Amino acid sequence: MKKLFIVFTLLLAGLVSMSFQDKTVAFYIGTADKGANSSVSQCELNMSTGQITLIDTFNNCVGPGYVAISPNKKNLYAVGGDKIVAFAIGGDKKLTYLNSESSAGVGPCHVSVHPSGKAAYVSNYGGGSFAAYDLQADGMLTAPTYTEQYTGTGPHAKRQEKAHAHFATASPDGKYVYVTDLGSDKVMNYVADSKGGALKPNPAQPFFSGKPGAGPRHLIIHPSGKSLFLLNELEATLTSCTIDKNGVIKAVNTYPTVPADYSGPTNTSSAIHLHPNGKFVYVSNRGHNSISGFKIGANGALDMVDQQTKSIATPRDFNFDPSGKFMIVANQSTDNLVVYDVDAATGKLAFKAESIGVKAPICVAFL
Repeated sequence: MKKLFIVFTLLLAGLVSMSFQDKTVAFYIGTADKGANSSVSQCELNMSTGQITLIDTFNNCVGPGYVAISPNKKNLYAVGGDKIVAFAIGGDKKLTYLNSESSAGVGPCHVSVHPSGKAAYVSNYGGGSFAAYDLQADGMLTAPTYTEQYTGTGPHAKRQEKAHAHFATASPDGKYVYVTDLGSDKVMNYVADSKGGALKPNPAQPFFSGKPGAGPRHLIIHPSGKSLFLLNELEATLTSCTIDKNGVIKAVNTYPTVPADYSGPTNTSSAIHLHPNGKFVYVSNRGHNSISGFKIGANGALDMVDQQTKSIATPRDFNFDPSGKFMIVANQSTDNLVVYDVDAATGKLAFKAESIGVKAPICVAFL
């Protein structure tokens, strides 16, 4: 009987091991390619080996650069060709086109979804405007429900000659929506209703002013809702901020994302993401071609714990699988993806492999 129990235990362990080894997670890649065959790519990441497999492509919009997935994982939204496009995500993770709407501006570069799943937001870099959309029960888009044209300039003559809306996101509780304007060094601050569609300027702080010439690009909010990390593209810095109960942003400290003695090609910071455990924040740099990791301390204080450059080339975006085991880096200039192992205890990264080719990848979104 004891031998039978041991055999059963070993078989069970083997099945569990096989199940883990065979486990894959789906993710999608947006592209800067604006050609006739530009598409959203559906990929799988093997959680045992770190191997990536290209599953399918969907070319229902031109240059679908940035993509976002709804909280219920049933829809994906992409921006490109001055449009926002809605897809349904099937049981096989394949995408089915639903509908599209005008981005209500020129050159959309970012899309996000409110935590309620009831609204989507588009930032138009080229035209410097912002638009909000209601989302129907099946994920289809309505016409824009809110639009705003930004104005303003900054000291950087070539990049801040006018407004450039670059990114929008809601706070974890959905009460506030923040939009970065790289052109005027501002983060616009809105109060949202429970569904995220009705917006109005936050009376406690209509906008946060960053350092002149810093060029705020993307930001990430800690799940606690109390810390915000603002990535400044032109200055290549990361500003740690607090958020109070009224949604007011206050800068605490700013940290360089590249070495002080860096003297190579012009560097611009590009993407920012939190590790799933909430203990580390990472940013990517183009020019220096690196990923920098910071440990998050008390009150949002940051301490750089690692910086990696191996096989990284114009990393427009990167992201973590939901478990935080792997980081996928999207190399825009070498048309490929790179896989790094992540130590969740120390925050350090270790190069694992160069992976599949994807033309001009600029967004990585895990299902």
